[in-house]
Amino acid sequence: MNATFAQRCDDSTVPSGGGLAARIAGVAGAGAALTYLSFGLVEWADRYNTRTCAEAPDFCMTLWPVLSFPAAFVIALVGLIVVYRLLGIRPGLAVIPPTLLLAPFPLTAALSTAGLWPATVVGAVWTTALALTVWRPYRILGLSTAATLLLASLIVIYR
Repeated sequence: MNATFAQRCDDSTVPSGGGLAARIAGVAGAGAALTYLSFGLVEWADRYNTRTCAEAPDFCMTLWPVLSFPAAFVIALVGLIVVYRLLGIRPGLAVIPPTLLLAPFPLTAALSTAGLWPATVVGAVWTTALALTVWRPYRILGLSTAATLLLASLIVIYR
């Protein structure tokens, strides 16, 4: 057995008490901040496009709305990598891709039904739920919370 793999999956490194609370609070704060920042960036790009093209008689589109989605994705990716590294949440390759690739579903559903601030809370819950899946004792809680959010969002989006 690979010693590095055994060390990463060792259940004795499961945080408890204050260590777990600090990590969960950090992940939730980062998820909320990145969600708010991403929505703000996309909204700003849309407002800029609307202002710039208000007087145009023909089709008009600036580059900002097109670039805002990849920029928000890259900012969220770098932010999650830094936060997970600082908080000691490993392995990042198991948590970061599903967090980023599936996040548009619950975030879009929350934004379309409730608004920006509830969507920010959903972003915090989403990142926290997927971060909990790293530790075996909290894996079921994290997966069930993430699955509930994903199922509810799919129902809202495709109803």
